[in-house]
Amino acid sequence: MAADDQANLEAAHPDLHRAAARRFASGVTVAAARFGGRTHAIAATAFCSLSLEPPMVLLAVNHSGQLVELAGQAGHVGISILGEDQRDISEWAASSGRVPGAELPVATEPARTGAPIISGCIAWFDCAVGSIDRYGDHVVIIGRVIDAWAAEQARPLLYFDGRYHALGEPLGKRSEPLGG
Repeated sequence: MAADDQANLEAAHPDLHRAAARRFASGVTVAAARFGGRTHAIAATAFCSLSLEPPMVLLAVNHSGQLVELAGQAGHVGISILGEDQRDISEWAASSGRVPGAELPVATEPARTGAPIISGCIAWFDCAVGSIDRYGDHVVIIGRVIDAWAAEQARPLLYFDGRYHALGEPLGKRSEPLGG
């Protein structure tokens, strides 16, 4: 089918999209920004490394969320990757109706940009905001990675099918390559 013809196709029903997306396991991050005496953080699973040269990450969040405006004003966002023992932090950050305050109710450390980083996380990215663009009901924040850190030994908190999970054992190597 030609690209012009595909533009006329009806979109999948949101319930089908949601059901399929729930089958994608992801790590759990907390994205946070601080500006003008206000600090806000949210849980986010729509995160990925975008580029190594230059180092960039991609974060997708609800367009109506308070982090979007604050990150735009601050020009930074800190992304903390949570460990399996930090489920309570994720549940707090995922709760709705919170108002940006002077401080977060969890321990943080300021990164080089001033972005809050969750203490005890297993890895983090300190990002300058490169762009914020709206797509449907979300915005995509592209962050230029100013600094990053990762623990040598780590057990990530995972999210799959609407529930939290811990990482299982690594799979062994395949004895034969696929198709061979």
